[in-house]
Amino acid sequence: MVSIPVFVEGDAMFTDIVDWYTQRAALLFVVLAASAVTMETVRRRFAVEPVEVEKGATRTTLASGVAFLAAKSIVSKLAVTSLALFVYDHLRVCTLDLSDPLVWIAVFVVRDVVYYWMHRAEHRISLLWASHMIHHSPRTIGFTTALRVPWMEAVYKPWFGLWLPLIGFNPVAAIALDVLAATMGQMCHTDSCRRIPVLEHVFVTPSTHRVHHGSNPEYIDKNFGAVFILWDKLFGTFEPEVAPVRYGIGSKRIDTPAEVLVGGYPALFAELRTLPTWNARVHRAVAAPV
Repeated sequence: MVSIPVFVEGDAMFTDIVDWYTQRAALLFVVLAASAVTMETVRRRFAVEPVEVEKGATRTTLASGVAFLAAKSIVSKLAVTSLALFVYDHLRVCTLDLSDPLVWIAVFVVRDVVYYWMHRAEHRISLLWASHMIHHSPRTIGFTTALRVPWMEAVYKPWFGLWLPLIGFNPVAAIALDVLAATMGQMCHTDSCRRIPVLEHVFVTPSTHRVHHGSNPEYIDKNFGAVFILWDKLFGTFEPEVAPVRYGIGSKRIDTPAEVLVGGYPALFAELRTLPTWNARVHRAVAAPV
């Protein structure tokens, strides 16, 4: 087990709680996610009205999850974690006090706005959308949708978290924030919860995240926030759920385990090869998806 080093004296009870959570965060997420998927499956099976379930969705999600975990184990543990520890040990500009709850809150909020812009880029840059579209491909939404995470994200996303050790936030402690955000995000992938207007002033809710997964014209590229919906309201990408949500990515479907392992890259690379110059290809790769 790994303990979080505390660099200045502070609230011992808070430190003990954080230490306990960090050591068990991944296990808690697995238990919660498995429980949520199980309860959702039971609810749909015994629903009075039939609930649409995509054929082959379980196999596709499983293939995506296994590939993501494999990539994350290789990239995150061998490369990014080592680099993050090096940055923290040798390049950090200060040392944040992990016994102070305000430090955790502040870093969590900043982490969320960084995620907002990263997530927005995944929708507006073709090279990233070719990966992220895997998560948006299901034509229904549920807790299993949250688990359909492209393995490519484990390759490029961790590098954007190196600002944490740079400002003096221990990389081991950052795991607790990642798991907390992932847990909250998992709970927002459901169609069984109606709108909660009071929470929607500040937080992402199942309703606002359903909009994000919608292919309705008014819902495309809306509600990018992970935990806080404030960023969408601040940067003009918020849209409330009004019309029924049509899920999926239109005709660009990803239905099989083989397709989920390559995403939209075969089509994108085929398009790039038709362009005459490298400048044109680079421009197309970083331009918005069509």
